[in-house]
Amino acid sequence: MTDSIYADGVTDVVVVGPNARLRFHTLEADAENKGGRPKMVPAFTVVMPVEALATLADKLPELKDSLLASGRLRRVTPKPAGKPS
Repeated sequence: MTDSIYADGVTDVVVVGPNARLRFHTLEADAENKGGRPKMVPAFTVVMPVEALATLADKLPELKDSLLASGRLRRVTPKPAGKPS
């Protein structure tokens, strides 16, 4: 493997038949958006058998725990919703 591909996030995961498609995106500045929020731009798709996706899903909790323990990821507590008006 010689090339690295960068993505800012996962757009979605779709299962079609025996394969899963993981679609990734990058973020780009959007001059038309006055709020300053970047727009998501499709980057690439990874296609893998659903069995491989299940294996990946099994490994993610361990990865998350490791990142939390090392301090590279912090747990965020959601703020309580305000009272409806």
